Amino acid sequence: MNDLISVVVPVYNVQMYLKRCLQSIKQQSYQNIEIIIVDDGSTDESGKIADVFSSFEPRANVIHKKNGGLSDARNVGINHAKGRYITFIDSDDYIAKDYIEYLYRLIKKYGVKMATSFYRIVSDIDEAKEDIDELHENIISAEEAIRRMLYRNDMSHIASGKLYERELFEKKPAIQFTDYITDERQKECIPLCNGRYRFPFGLINEDLALIYYLVIESKEIAYGTKKTYYYVSNPTSITKAKVKEKDFQVFYLYDLVSNVILDYYPTLKDAILEFKETIYVKLLKRLVQNKQDEFDKEKDYIIRQLKRTCFDALKSNIRSVTKIRVLVGSLSTRMFWLLCIIENKLGAKS
Repeated sequence: MNDLISVVVPVYNVQMYLKRCLQSIKQQSYQNIEIIIVDDGSTDESGKIADVFSSFEPRANVIHKKNGGLSDARNVGINHAKGRYITFIDSDDYIAKDYIEYLYRLIKKYGVKMATSFYRIVSDIDEAKEDIDELHENIISAEEAIRRMLYRNDMSHIASGKLYERELFEKKPAIQFTDYITDERQKECIPLCNGRYRFPFGLINEDLALIYYLVIESKEIAYGTKKTYYYVSNPTSITKAKVKEKDFQVFYLYDLVSNVILDYYPTLKDAILEFKETIYVKLLKRLVQNKQDEFDKEKDYIIRQLKRTCFDALKSNIRSVTKIRVLVGSLSTRMFWLLCIIENKLGAKS
């Protein structure tokens, strides 16, 4: 008999997208699922939409709670999950009919604890298209998976679009996080609750704060190149929004993640450098483009970091575009601002 799979859907004010998301889950070719919809205190019609859906779908269970953020909603879903495997679907996204079946088959075929597929970025009005690319699947080591995620080569660090054995969230972690703390503020970035893996509360980058550790614990993961997850792009994305003080938590989060990864896989030094430089550059880009003078102190800190690591970046194997951004950012914020304008006109990818 096929294993029960728990589908966790955190919901907050997504009335425009929720029906499409839930319908795509209902239509899955893999039938043995439970749908855990966590309404995180929505103030629009999302909660009612979820209730109506569950009244016609016996596999669905709606949990209404006070607003606590995405991490809290996902954690509530994990705590209620009964399936052997668990997957997360963001409520403004949707999935292909064979999304669960595809990932489940990969896990069983390769005997691993985690599987991932490719995703397609779509707009609000796009309809998902058939995948016509040549398809591949394989099993790779945790080290190789992390390398691809750090370089953003065909693998993302978002928690959605993956299938996990629930045991990863229930067993005692092998990673001893206290061994990697170099700053007291990093303690807020540890993804544990009662000694078990959970999404850390209150962080902006909750996916990144957990996914790398789950990959390390899995040792190997299966991946397939079929695009079965449809990520709906948001024009008001965090990558364009004004920087808030909370965003600077990333410095401590990324340092902790980097410390752990480099201890397990020292050969990923260049990949870590690419990863950290990209984060610094993205924050600097948002500060410069939004002309946020209130964070001059933080801006100076980023520039100092870019200057400190500029030589290592230039002689490393990181992407040429990252090297250019690091070099220009370390020289002058005005030059960096001009680079941002040029990149925007050219549509350069971050």
